Amino acid sequence: MDRDLDASSDDIPEIVTHFLSDSDIRARDASYGETQRDAVRTYLATGDYFDGVAVPWWGCFALVAAVVGAIAWALA
Repeated sequence: MDRDLDASSDDIPEIVTHFLSDSDIRARDASYGETQRDAVRTYLATGDYFDGVAVPWWGCFALVAAVVGAIAWALA
């Protein structure tokens, strides 16, 4: 089933493929299962889902600034 889901990943949101492929984990871990069921319910109700850690734009800017600063310091 995972191969079929991977082949159609453009059509199926990540939250749904995780839910379908993680049934064994949900059976072992009630907390994980409840978290996944809540995420799928939210997706079905709203069409939105959270697929990772939100990184603010200023965090990306700070990383770029640090890298540029390190390169400038190394070249000086």
